[in-house]
Amino acid sequence: MATIEISSVEQLDKLAATVRASADRTVRSIRNILGSETDSLQVLRLMKFSEIGQHPTDDRPLNLIEQVNQTFTYLVTLEAARWILARHPDCGGLKIHLGTAPGFDVESQVPSVVAAEAFAATHPASNNKLRKDVEKLLEKADGVRHRYVFFSCPKYPSGRQASLESVAGVQVWSLAVDSLHRGKQ
Repeated sequence: MATIEISSVEQLDKLAATVRASADRTVRSIRNILGSETDSLQVLRLMKFSEIGQHPTDDRPLNLIEQVNQTFTYLVTLEAARWILARHPDCGGLKIHLGTAPGFDVESQVPSVVAAEAFAATHPASNNKLRKDVEKLLEKADGVRHRYVFFSCPKYPSGRQASLESVAGVQVWSLAVDSLHRGKQ
């Protein structure tokens, strides 16, 4: 996925609608499979290994497990971008790097204003993701005024998670899982 430059909430909404449309297409495929397949292991095998899923933003097939992972990471990233646009009008718009695109997940178009990483997981410590994102911001965003890690995990309400902040200068914010699909925090 290439870098996407955005300057408005409407652009974020359009991208989120694309993610939802991909999810809708995949759910239709799953319903078709579940309607005809009776072997539970075969259903799980198809979900894991076949390309019954849809890439969240590109028009191409993907296995379901990867789609689930990417979908929620993309939604957290888009909600983080929405949050940043609302709180940092001096950012000059944002660059969003989805998937494997190089750079921070979200960064201001005006240099050194905002850099952010974003993820979705079952717990903020899963796979040391929070620690790794904080380290990335410390190492590669030196001199950036506002550095954030945004995450979405069950049992964490929206808001700043100061108890998870391990170093000064990098704020940690939670975006509630149940509100990601609505496009608003």
